[in-house]
Amino acid sequence: MTEYQNLVRLERKDVQMIDLKNLRKLREKAGLTQTELGARVGVATKTIWCWEQGKNLPHRERLKKLDRILGQLLD
Repeated sequence: MTEYQNLVRLERKDVQMIDLKNLRKLREKAGLTQTELGARVGVATKTIWCWEQGKNLPHRERLKKLDRILGQLLD
């Protein structure tokens, strides 16, 4: 397995420990729209929607940004 594949596995494992279903709830609690949160994290509005729907998984650095903005996302 390549280093990249190991990194992807590790990131997916990390994300599985996080309940992304709470992402929308935390975003709304913070009073942010998907567009506003996307701008602060550095991604498109559609990316935020995909994360909230469980269609895509955020990378580790994006998770850290989300946690700094919303709190209570990472254990």
